[in-house]
Amino acid sequence: MVDISAGTYLAFLAATALIAIVPGPDHVYLGAVALRDGRRAGVVAASGMALSMTVHTLVAVTGIGALLAAMPAALGLVRLAGVAYLIALGVSALRSRGDAASGESIHKGRVFWRAVVVNLTNPKIVLFFLAFLPQFVDPHAGSTAPQLLVLGLSFVVVGFLVDVVYAMAGGALGRFLAARGIRPRTLEIVSGVVYLLLGTVILLSLAADASAWVGAS
Repeated sequence: MVDISAGTYLAFLAATALIAIVPGPDHVYLGAVALRDGRRAGVVAASGMALSMTVHTLVAVTGIGALLAAMPAALGLVRLAGVAYLIALGVSALRSRGDAASGESIHKGRVFWRAVVVNLTNPKIVLFFLAFLPQFVDPHAGSTAPQLLVLGLSFVVVGFLVDVVYAMAGGALGRFLAARGIRPRTLEIVSGVVYLLLGTVILLSLAADASAWVGAS
């Protein structure tokens, strides 16, 4: 049985909520998906993010995360793959012929797994878990692994709920623009530009991290 005090758990949930609410790359991606394909697509993408966050949690809890943290080159390659994927999504959206789905006919499986890949190729989440979760673990309350697992999964749940809110907001914005005559092709272009910008931001971050790592070595 996991023994986490009520006070510690409530403090963790409060900190998690604050962290989850702050806009980040995942939120921008979800907003772009919902803007183009509707709020249902955004919720599906949020579900994909939740699955990949669960994987990140398991990686951190099992100790694989600590091993990965000691291999910056490997983490860099994973992040580079994520950049390439975002750029591919952006180019695909820009080259589309304007046949954006309405939200009713979207290919949910494609939306889901795209979100999984986008989130999984951000290993910084594992590094964050390794730094954040242990702050709320009581080493005197038994094994730390079950505590880390409960905390990590709680983080996933809170993050999913916040992601759904962002997806709903993106979908509402898409409907608002469509009601004012904005063509689906325009929404596709906006989504494509967002994907490309995200890829560029992550690439610049990756370059900065690489320079710091080389300098430190």
